[in-house]
Amino acid sequence: MKKRMGQFVFPILLVPVVAAATWGVVQGIGRPEKEKLPEENPSTTHDPSAIVVTAAPVTARPAQRSVEAVGTIYGYEEVAICTKVEGRVRRILHEVSDRVKPGEVLLEIDPTDYELSVRQAEKALQVDLAKLGLKEPPGSGFDVTQVPPVMQAAARLENAKTRLNRTQRLSSRQANSAEELADKTADYQVAQAEHDNQIMLAKAGLAMIQMKQEALAIARQQLKDTVIRVPTPTQPIPGLDQGAVYAISFRDVAEGSFVRPGMEVFKLVIDRILKLRVPVPERHSQQVRLRQKADVFAAASTRPFSGTVTRINPSVEPVARTFEVEIRVPNPEGELKPGGFAKAAIFTRLDNEAPTVPLEALVSFAGVTKVFLVENGRAKEVPVTLGLQSTKWVEIAAPALAPGSQVVTSGQAALADGVVVSIRATDKK
Repeated sequence: MKKRMGQFVFPILLVPVVAAATWGVVQGIGRPEKEKLPEENPSTTHDPSAIVVTAAPVTARPAQRSVEAVGTIYGYEEVAICTKVEGRVRRILHEVSDRVKPGEVLLEIDPTDYELSVRQAEKALQVDLAKLGLKEPPGSGFDVTQVPPVMQAAARLENAKTRLNRTQRLSSRQANSAEELADKTADYQVAQAEHDNQIMLAKAGLAMIQMKQEALAIARQQLKDTVIRVPTPTQPIPGLDQGAVYAISFRDVAEGSFVRPGMEVFKLVIDRILKLRVPVPERHSQQVRLRQKADVFAAASTRPFSGTVTRINPSVEPVARTFEVEIRVPNPEGELKPGGFAKAAIFTRLDNEAPTVPLEALVSFAGVTKVFLVENGRAKEVPVTLGLQSTKWVEIAAPALAPGSQVVTSGQAALADGVVVSIRATDKK
Protein backbone atom coordinates (compact mmCIF):
# COMPACT_ATOMS: atom_id res chain seq x y z
CA MET A 1 0.00 0.00 0.00
CA LYS A 2 2.82 2.43 0.78
CA LYS A 3 4.38 1.77 -2.55
CA ARG A 4 1.22 2.72 -4.34
CA MET A 5 0.81 5.93 -2.42
CA GLY A 6 4.33 6.97 -3.26
CA GLN A 7 3.63 6.50 -6.88
CA PHE A 8 0.89 9.17 -6.76
CA VAL A 9 2.76 11.85 -4.77
CA PHE A 10 4.82 13.22 -7.63
CA PRO A 11 1.97 13.62 -10.13
CA ILE A 12 -0.19 15.37 -7.52
CA LEU A 13 2.53 17.92 -6.71
CA LEU A 14 3.33 18.47 -10.38
CA VAL A 15 -0.22 19.59 -11.27
CA PRO A 16 -0.18 22.88 -9.28
CA VAL A 17 3.23 23.79 -10.65
CA VAL A 18 2.12 23.28 -14.23
CA ALA A 19 -1.11 25.19 -13.55
CA ALA A 20 0.78 28.11 -12.08
CA ALA A 21 3.13 28.24 -15.03
CA THR A 22 0.23 28.09 -17.44
CA TRP A 23 -1.62 30.87 -15.58
CA GLY A 24 1.49 33.04 -15.75
CA VAL A 25 1.64 32.61 -19.49
CA VAL A 26 -2.04 33.49 -19.79
CA GLN A 27 -1.55 36.52 -17.56
CA GLY A 28 1.26 37.73 -19.83
CA ILE A 29 -0.86 37.56 -22.96
CA GLY A 30 -2.08 41.06 -23.94
CA ARG A 31 -0.21 42.87 -21.16
CA PRO A 32 1.54 46.01 -22.51
CA GLU A 33 5.25 46.07 -22.16
CA LYS A 34 6.61 48.33 -19.45
CA GLU A 35 7.55 51.80 -20.81
CA LYS A 36 11.27 52.07 -21.26
CA LEU A 37 13.23 55.20 -20.53
CA PRO A 38 15.13 56.68 -23.45
CA GLU A 39 18.50 55.11 -23.82
CA GLU A 40 21.24 57.24 -22.50
CA ASN A 41 24.02 58.41 -24.69
CA PRO A 42 26.73 55.80 -24.18
CA SER A 43 29.34 58.51 -24.54
CA THR A 44 27.95 60.35 -21.53
CA THR A 45 29.51 59.49 -18.21
CA HIS A 46 28.11 60.65 -14.94
CA ASP A 47 28.23 60.05 -11.22
CA PRO A 48 26.19 56.91 -10.41
CA SER A 49 24.72 58.73 -7.40
CA ALA A 50 23.56 61.73 -9.54
CA ILE A 51 19.89 62.19 -10.34
CA VAL A 52 19.24 62.06 -14.06
CA VAL A 53 17.12 64.97 -15.34
CA THR A 54 16.35 66.80 -18.57
CA ALA A 55 17.00 70.49 -18.96
CA ALA A 56 16.32 73.37 -21.34
CA PRO A 57 17.95 76.78 -21.67
CA VAL A 58 16.41 80.06 -20.54
CA THR A 59 15.34 81.75 -23.79
CA ALA A 60 14.90 85.47 -24.47
CA ARG A 61 11.65 86.19 -26.34
CA PRO A 62 9.76 89.36 -27.34
CA ALA A 63 6.95 90.04 -24.85
CA GLN A 64 4.10 92.50 -25.35
CA ARG A 65 3.36 94.36 -22.12
CA SER A 66 -0.24 95.28 -21.42
CA VAL A 67 -2.51 96.73 -18.76
CA GLU A 68 -5.69 94.77 -18.16
CA ALA A 69 -8.95 96.24 -16.91
CA VAL A 70 -12.63 95.35 -16.87
CA GLY A 71 -15.47 97.73 -17.76
CA THR A 72 -18.78 98.34 -19.47
CA ILE A 73 -19.56 98.82 -23.16
CA TYR A 74 -21.50 101.93 -24.21
CA GLY A 75 -22.84 103.06 -27.53
CA TYR A 76 -20.91 105.77 -29.32
CA GLU A 77 -23.93 107.99 -28.72
CA GLU A 78 -27.01 107.16 -26.64
CA VAL A 79 -29.90 109.59 -27.08
CA ALA A 80 -33.07 109.84 -25.01
CA ILE A 81 -35.90 111.26 -27.14
CA CYS A 82 -38.41 113.30 -25.12
CA THR A 83 -41.55 115.18 -26.12
CA LYS A 84 -41.58 118.99 -26.21
CA VAL A 85 -45.37 119.43 -26.37
CA GLU A 86 -48.31 117.64 -24.83
CA GLY A 87 -51.04 115.85 -26.67
CA ARG A 88 -52.41 112.49 -27.71
CA VAL A 89 -50.19 110.17 -29.75
CA ARG A 90 -51.68 109.77 -33.21
CA ARG A 91 -49.14 107.44 -34.84
CA ILE A 92 -45.96 105.46 -34.05
CA LEU A 93 -43.80 104.63 -37.04
CA HIS A 94 -40.95 102.51 -35.57
CA GLU A 95 -40.42 99.76 -33.00
CA VAL A 96 -37.56 98.54 -30.81
CA SER A 97 -34.56 97.15 -32.78
CA ASP A 98 -35.45 99.17 -35.89
CA ARG A 99 -32.58 101.04 -37.49
CA VAL A 100 -33.32 104.66 -38.34
CA LYS A 101 -31.42 107.49 -40.00
CA PRO A 102 -31.34 111.18 -38.99
CA GLY A 103 -34.54 112.97 -40.01
CA GLU A 104 -36.82 109.93 -40.02
CA VAL A 105 -40.16 110.29 -38.20
CA LEU A 106 -40.52 108.30 -34.99
CA LEU A 107 -43.85 109.51 -33.61
CA GLU A 108 -46.68 111.94 -34.40
CA ILE A 109 -48.83 113.82 -31.88
CA ASP A 110 -52.31 115.09 -32.79
CA PRO A 111 -51.62 118.61 -34.21
CA THR A 112 -55.18 120.03 -34.14
CA ASP A 113 -54.75 122.32 -31.13
CA TYR A 114 -51.44 123.63 -32.41
CA GLU A 115 -52.81 124.34 -35.88
CA LEU A 116 -55.50 126.50 -34.24
CA SER A 117 -52.85 128.29 -32.18
CA VAL A 118 -50.96 129.14 -35.37
CA ARG A 119 -54.07 130.61 -37.00
CA GLN A 120 -54.84 132.66 -33.90
CA ALA A 121 -51.31 134.08 -33.81
CA GLU A 122 -51.51 134.96 -37.49
CA LYS A 123 -54.75 136.90 -36.99
CA ALA A 124 -53.37 138.80 -34.00
CA LEU A 125 -50.36 139.82 -36.09
CA GLN A 126 -52.57 141.05 -38.91
CA VAL A 127 -54.54 143.28 -36.49
CA ASP A 128 -51.39 145.05 -35.31
CA LEU A 129 -50.15 145.46 -38.85
CA ALA A 130 -53.46 147.06 -39.82
CA LYS A 131 -53.16 149.60 -37.00
CA LEU A 132 -50.02 150.95 -38.62
CA GLY A 133 -51.34 150.63 -42.15
CA LEU A 134 -48.92 147.80 -43.04
CA LYS A 135 -49.54 144.58 -44.94
CA GLU A 136 -46.32 142.74 -44.08
CA PRO A 137 -44.10 142.83 -40.99
CA PRO A 138 -41.35 145.45 -41.55
CA GLY A 139 -37.64 144.63 -41.49
CA SER A 140 -35.07 145.67 -38.92
CA GLY A 141 -34.17 148.92 -40.77
CA PHE A 142 -37.73 150.15 -41.14
CA ASP A 143 -38.27 153.96 -40.93
CA VAL A 144 -41.20 154.79 -38.61
CA THR A 145 -41.74 158.10 -40.37
CA GLN A 146 -43.18 156.10 -43.27
CA VAL A 147 -46.10 154.88 -41.17
CA PRO A 148 -49.37 156.61 -42.31
CA PRO A 149 -50.34 158.07 -38.89
CA VAL A 150 -46.86 159.57 -38.55
CA MET A 151 -47.01 160.93 -42.07
CA GLN A 152 -50.38 162.63 -41.30
CA ALA A 153 -48.96 164.18 -38.14
CA ALA A 154 -45.92 165.36 -40.09
CA ALA A 155 -48.16 167.02 -42.68
CA ARG A 156 -50.16 168.83 -39.98
CA LEU A 157 -46.92 169.92 -38.36
CA GLU A 158 -45.62 171.29 -41.64
CA ASN A 159 -48.87 173.19 -42.21
CA ALA A 160 -48.76 174.69 -38.72
CA LYS A 161 -45.15 175.71 -39.23
CA THR A 162 -45.97 177.47 -42.53
CA ARG A 163 -48.81 179.45 -40.92
CA LEU A 164 -46.59 180.39 -38.00
CA ASN A 165 -43.87 181.68 -40.33
CA ARG A 166 -46.36 183.79 -42.31
CA THR A 167 -47.81 185.28 -39.11
CA GLN A 168 -44.34 186.10 -37.83
CA ARG A 169 -43.50 188.01 -41.06
CA LEU A 170 -46.72 190.02 -40.78
CA SER A 171 -46.04 190.74 -37.13
CA SER A 172 -42.62 192.09 -38.00
CA ARG A 173 -44.37 194.73 -40.18
CA GLN A 174 -47.07 195.17 -37.51
CA ALA A 175 -49.70 193.94 -39.97
CA ASN A 176 -51.48 191.71 -37.43
CA SER A 177 -52.12 191.52 -33.77
CA ALA A 178 -50.04 189.84 -31.08
CA GLU A 179 -53.01 187.61 -30.24
CA GLU A 180 -53.00 186.07 -33.73
CA LEU A 181 -49.25 185.37 -33.44
CA ALA A 182 -49.82 183.62 -30.12
CA ASP A 183 -52.56 181.43 -31.62
CA LYS A 184 -50.35 180.31 -34.54
CA THR A 185 -47.50 179.57 -32.18
CA ALA A 186 -49.77 177.41 -30.03
CA ASP A 187 -51.08 175.55 -33.08
CA TYR A 188 -47.52 174.78 -34.15
CA GLN A 189 -46.60 173.43 -30.69
CA VAL A 190 -49.70 171.22 -30.64
CA ALA A 191 -48.85 169.85 -34.09
CA GLN A 192 -45.29 169.18 -32.95
CA ALA A 193 -46.49 167.27 -29.90
CA GLU A 194 -48.93 165.27 -32.01
CA HIS A 195 -46.16 164.38 -34.43
CA ASP A 196 -43.89 163.20 -31.62
CA ASN A 197 -46.75 161.22 -30.09
CA GLN A 198 -47.47 159.45 -33.40
CA ILE A 199 -43.81 158.47 -33.71
CA MET A 200 -43.89 156.93 -30.22
CA LEU A 201 -47.13 155.10 -31.04
CA ALA A 202 -45.61 153.82 -34.27
CA LYS A 203 -42.56 152.50 -32.41
CA ALA A 204 -44.82 150.83 -29.85
CA GLY A 205 -46.84 149.35 -32.69
CA LEU A 206 -43.70 147.98 -34.32
CA ALA A 207 -42.64 146.41 -31.01
CA MET A 208 -46.09 144.85 -30.70
CA ILE A 209 -45.77 143.47 -34.22
CA GLN A 210 -42.41 141.93 -33.34
CA MET A 211 -43.93 140.36 -30.21
CA LYS A 212 -46.78 138.92 -32.26
CA GLN A 213 -44.24 137.58 -34.73
CA GLU A 214 -42.47 135.77 -31.88
CA ALA A 215 -45.79 134.38 -30.67
CA LEU A 216 -46.50 133.15 -34.19
CA ALA A 217 -43.03 131.57 -34.38
CA ILE A 218 -43.64 129.79 -31.06
CA ALA A 219 -46.97 128.47 -32.28
CA ARG A 220 -45.41 127.23 -35.49
CA GLN A 221 -42.55 125.56 -33.58
CA GLN A 222 -45.02 123.80 -31.30
CA LEU A 223 -46.87 122.57 -34.36
CA LYS A 224 -43.58 121.32 -35.78
CA ASP A 225 -42.75 119.60 -32.49
CA THR A 226 -45.81 117.38 -32.81
CA VAL A 227 -43.70 115.35 -35.24
CA ILE A 228 -40.76 113.71 -33.42
CA ARG A 229 -37.82 112.89 -35.66
CA VAL A 230 -34.43 111.19 -35.32
CA PRO A 231 -31.82 113.86 -34.43
CA THR A 232 -28.99 114.76 -36.77
CA PRO A 233 -25.46 114.70 -35.26
CA THR A 234 -23.53 117.95 -35.72
CA GLN A 235 -20.16 116.12 -35.75
CA PRO A 236 -19.14 113.27 -38.09
CA ILE A 237 -19.01 109.81 -36.54
CA PRO A 238 -15.52 108.28 -36.99
CA GLY A 239 -15.50 104.99 -38.85
CA LEU A 240 -19.02 105.40 -40.27
CA ASP A 241 -18.58 106.52 -43.85
CA GLN A 242 -22.31 106.36 -44.63
CA GLY A 243 -23.25 108.59 -41.71
CA ALA A 244 -24.87 107.88 -38.40
CA VAL A 245 -27.44 105.10 -38.10
CA TYR A 246 -29.32 104.69 -34.85
CA ALA A 247 -30.82 101.56 -33.35
CA ILE A 248 -33.98 101.91 -31.25
CA SER A 249 -33.28 100.34 -27.86
CA PHE A 250 -36.36 101.52 -25.92
CA ARG A 251 -39.95 102.65 -26.55
CA ASP A 252 -42.30 103.73 -23.75
CA VAL A 253 -45.41 105.04 -25.50
CA ALA A 254 -48.38 103.65 -27.39
CA GLU A 255 -50.81 105.05 -29.93
CA GLY A 256 -53.66 106.89 -28.21
CA SER A 257 -51.73 107.59 -25.01
CA PHE A 258 -51.38 111.15 -23.72
CA VAL A 259 -47.87 112.57 -23.42
CA ARG A 260 -46.61 115.64 -21.60
CA PRO A 261 -43.53 117.82 -22.17
CA GLY A 262 -40.31 116.13 -21.08
CA MET A 263 -41.69 112.59 -21.23
CA GLU A 264 -39.13 110.05 -22.53
CA VAL A 265 -40.64 108.09 -25.41
CA PHE A 266 -37.64 106.56 -27.24
CA LYS A 267 -33.99 105.70 -26.67
CA LEU A 268 -31.59 105.58 -29.60
CA VAL A 269 -28.06 104.26 -29.72
CA ILE A 270 -25.25 104.26 -32.29
CA ASP A 271 -23.99 100.67 -31.93
CA ARG A 272 -21.82 100.18 -35.02
CA ILE A 273 -18.98 101.81 -33.12
CA LEU A 274 -18.81 101.46 -29.35
CA LYS A 275 -17.02 102.89 -26.34
CA LEU A 276 -15.56 100.67 -23.63
CA ARG A 277 -14.97 102.53 -20.38
CA VAL A 278 -12.66 100.80 -17.93
CA PRO A 279 -11.26 101.90 -14.54
CA VAL A 280 -7.47 101.56 -14.55
CA PRO A 281 -5.45 101.48 -11.30
CA GLU A 282 -3.57 104.67 -10.52
CA ARG A 283 -0.18 102.93 -10.67
CA HIS A 284 -0.55 102.54 -14.47
CA SER A 285 -1.11 106.26 -15.11
CA GLN A 286 2.35 106.68 -16.69
CA GLN A 287 1.94 103.66 -18.98
CA VAL A 288 -1.44 104.26 -20.62
CA ARG A 289 -1.39 106.78 -23.48
CA LEU A 290 -3.75 108.03 -26.16
CA ARG A 291 -3.92 106.07 -29.44
CA GLN A 292 -2.54 102.89 -27.86
CA LYS A 293 -4.03 99.70 -29.27
CA ALA A 294 -6.06 97.30 -27.15
CA ASP A 295 -7.69 93.89 -27.41
CA VAL A 296 -11.26 93.73 -26.09
CA PHE A 297 -12.70 90.41 -24.90
CA ALA A 298 -16.43 89.88 -24.33
CA ALA A 299 -18.57 86.90 -23.40
CA ALA A 300 -20.53 87.31 -26.63
CA SER A 301 -17.59 86.25 -28.81
CA THR A 302 -14.60 83.94 -28.65
CA ARG A 303 -12.36 86.29 -30.62
CA PRO A 304 -10.86 89.58 -29.42
CA PHE A 305 -11.98 92.91 -30.88
CA SER A 306 -9.44 95.58 -31.76
CA GLY A 307 -9.78 98.95 -30.06
CA THR A 308 -7.95 102.24 -29.63
CA VAL A 309 -7.54 104.41 -26.53
CA THR A 310 -9.32 107.70 -27.32
CA ARG A 311 -9.85 109.37 -23.94
CA ILE A 312 -8.07 109.32 -20.57
CA ASN A 313 -9.67 110.96 -17.57
CA PRO A 314 -7.14 113.41 -16.07
CA SER A 315 -8.39 112.89 -12.51
CA VAL A 316 -8.24 109.85 -10.21
CA GLU A 317 -11.35 108.64 -8.43
CA PRO A 318 -10.43 109.16 -4.75
CA VAL A 319 -12.23 106.11 -3.32
CA ALA A 320 -11.20 103.38 -5.76
CA ARG A 321 -7.91 105.09 -6.77
CA THR A 322 -8.57 104.49 -10.45
CA PHE A 323 -8.86 106.69 -13.51
CA GLU A 324 -11.25 106.06 -16.39
CA VAL A 325 -9.96 105.11 -19.84
CA GLU A 326 -12.22 105.10 -22.89
CA ILE A 327 -11.48 102.65 -25.71
CA ARG A 328 -13.20 103.02 -29.08
CA VAL A 329 -14.20 99.64 -30.53
CA PRO A 330 -15.50 99.23 -34.12
CA ASN A 331 -18.55 96.94 -34.21
CA PRO A 332 -19.59 96.73 -37.89
CA GLU A 333 -21.44 93.42 -37.53
CA GLY A 334 -23.16 94.28 -34.26
CA GLU A 335 -21.57 91.38 -32.37
CA LEU A 336 -21.13 93.46 -29.21
CA LYS A 337 -24.08 94.98 -27.37
CA PRO A 338 -24.12 98.28 -25.46
CA GLY A 339 -24.41 97.70 -21.75
CA GLY A 340 -22.37 94.50 -21.91
CA PHE A 341 -19.36 93.49 -19.85
CA ALA A 342 -15.88 93.36 -21.42
CA LYS A 343 -12.23 93.01 -20.53
CA ALA A 344 -9.53 95.10 -22.20
CA ALA A 345 -5.80 94.49 -22.58
CA ILE A 346 -4.16 97.83 -23.39
CA PHE A 347 -0.82 97.30 -25.15
CA THR A 348 1.73 99.60 -23.53
CA ARG A 349 5.22 98.55 -24.69
CA LEU A 350 7.15 95.65 -26.29
CA ASP A 351 10.07 93.97 -24.46
CA ASN A 352 12.36 92.19 -26.91
CA GLU A 353 14.45 90.31 -24.29
CA ALA A 354 12.03 88.72 -21.84
CA PRO A 355 13.51 85.59 -20.15
CA THR A 356 11.25 82.55 -20.62
CA VAL A 357 11.34 78.87 -19.62
CA PRO A 358 9.21 75.89 -20.69
CA LEU A 359 6.04 75.31 -18.69
CA GLU A 360 7.43 71.91 -17.62
CA ALA A 361 10.14 73.68 -15.64
CA LEU A 362 7.69 75.10 -13.08
CA VAL A 363 7.25 73.41 -9.70
CA SER A 364 4.46 74.57 -7.40
CA PHE A 365 4.17 73.52 -3.77
CA ALA A 366 2.39 75.15 -0.83
CA GLY A 367 1.63 78.25 -2.87
CA VAL A 368 5.26 78.76 -3.91
CA THR A 369 6.35 78.51 -7.53
CA LYS A 370 9.97 77.68 -8.23
CA VAL A 371 12.38 76.30 -10.81
CA PHE A 372 15.61 74.31 -10.51
CA LEU A 373 18.69 75.67 -12.26
CA VAL A 374 21.67 73.45 -13.08
CA GLU A 375 24.86 75.11 -11.88
CA ASN A 376 28.19 73.26 -11.70
CA GLY A 377 26.45 69.88 -11.86
CA ARG A 378 24.11 70.63 -8.97
CA ALA A 379 20.46 71.67 -8.72
CA LYS A 380 19.77 75.17 -7.42
CA GLU A 381 16.26 75.91 -6.17
CA VAL A 382 15.02 79.37 -7.24
CA PRO A 383 11.57 80.78 -6.23
CA VAL A 384 10.22 82.80 -9.16
CA THR A 385 7.56 85.36 -10.01
CA LEU A 386 5.77 84.66 -13.28
CA GLY A 387 4.95 87.09 -16.06
CA LEU A 388 3.44 86.48 -19.46
CA GLN A 389 2.47 82.95 -20.39
CA SER A 390 1.69 81.00 -23.54
CA THR A 391 0.74 77.37 -24.13
CA LYS A 392 4.41 76.34 -24.20
CA TRP A 393 6.45 78.86 -22.22
CA VAL A 394 6.21 81.30 -19.33
CA GLU A 395 8.11 84.48 -18.56
CA ILE A 396 10.18 84.71 -15.39
CA ALA A 397 9.52 88.24 -14.14
CA ALA A 398 11.77 87.85 -11.09
CA PRO A 399 14.51 87.12 -10.29
CA ALA A 400 16.53 87.91 -13.40
CA LEU A 401 17.72 84.72 -15.14
CA ALA A 402 20.59 84.91 -17.57
CA PRO A 403 19.71 83.76 -21.10
CA GLY A 404 21.17 80.31 -21.78
CA SER A 405 21.01 79.16 -18.15
CA GLN A 406 19.92 75.53 -17.86
CA VAL A 407 16.60 74.91 -16.11
CA VAL A 408 15.37 71.42 -15.17
CA THR A 409 12.28 70.30 -17.14
CA SER A 410 11.77 66.74 -15.74
CA GLY A 411 12.75 64.82 -12.63
CA GLN A 412 12.07 67.71 -10.24
CA ALA A 413 10.22 65.43 -7.78
CA ALA A 414 13.51 63.85 -6.70
CA LEU A 415 15.43 67.11 -6.48
CA ALA A 416 16.41 69.34 -3.60
CA ASP A 417 18.67 72.36 -3.39
CA GLY A 418 22.31 71.30 -3.92
CA VAL A 419 21.61 67.77 -5.17
CA VAL A 420 24.02 66.41 -7.79
CA VAL A 421 22.29 66.04 -11.16
CA SER A 422 23.16 64.63 -14.54
CA ILE A 423 21.50 66.02 -17.67
CA ARG A 424 20.20 63.31 -19.99
CA ALA A 425 20.40 64.06 -23.68
CA THR A 426 17.02 64.22 -25.42
CA ASP A 427 16.14 63.63 -29.03
CA LYS A 428 15.41 66.84 -30.90
CA LYS A 429 12.50 66.42 -33.26
